[in-house]
Amino acid sequence: MSCDGATGFSEAGHSMGGMLASRFSLMYENTVNKLILVNPIGLENYLYYVRYKDVQFFYENELSQTPEAIVSYQRKNYYDGAWNDRYTALTLPLQGWVNGDDWPTLARVSALTYDMIFTQPVIDEFDKLAMPVTLILGTRDTTGPGRNWKKEGVTYTLGEYDKLGKRVQQRNPAINVVELEDLDHLPFIEDFEAFISPFMAALPERE
Repeated sequence: MSCDGATGFSEAGHSMGGMLASRFSLMYENTVNKLILVNPIGLENYLYYVRYKDVQFFYENELSQTPEAIVSYQRKNYYDGAWNDRYTALTLPLQGWVNGDDWPTLARVSALTYDMIFTQPVIDEFDKLAMPVTLILGTRDTTGPGRNWKKEGVTYTLGEYDKLGKRVQQRNPAINVVELEDLDHLPFIEDFEAFISPFMAALPERE
């Protein structure tokens, strides 16, 4: 999302949206006056570690999705395995996509997005981010695209968000890293009170 600042915009992005916000900020640095990233993907250059998969691979994988698989994935990977009706309700839009008549089109869009994630990395350019950047990380997150098809001999563990903040600061010490202990990929859902304070602090002051 974007928020009006005193000049230009403050960009905030979560997950893949964080990767997109990073790319936008790198391309239009005179437009973005602050960048806020919440558990973004793209903090690793995935093709260093995993084998390339083409768009058709991701398209077929998306077409195989089911509502049950969506819930199962989030139940396993988010919220430390805890689950409740509120979390189930948040999967309903995704389930609706899969059940809808236009799912083949949306699956194609998703496949193209996956290709972007792997072939257009942003982390290697984080040293070029000139605007103030705040990176808010739920440290229990383990999101690591491609971990199921790592290159032979690779022992690196993808998606260790409890370590990624420090690695990002090694690239660009000016980036402010806020670590939210024991929170996962969706910290603003899991513990809104813990999330909102650093998020609001990262926004520009309004007159």
